[in-house]
Amino acid sequence: MSYGRAHDVQRRHQQQLLSLPGVSGVGVKMRDGSPVMVVTIDDGAEIPEALRAADIDGLQLTVERGRYRPQ
Repeated sequence: MSYGRAHDVQRRHQQQLLSLPGVSGVGVKMRDGSPVMVVTIDDGAEIPEALRAADIDGLQLTVERGRYRPQ
């Protein structure tokens, strides 16, 4: 999947993902040469069921713990 298409997936799902309990950030990052959607959840928050999938619309999903900090 291209980086541009990955951002399209992010835009389609971002509001829904940010509304999940404990979610503080959503973004696309490159990992091993491929884009992945990274969802950041607060330390101690339970991972919502919606984030237990391997991918969203074919884009690999990765969950990271910690408070999102803009770069």
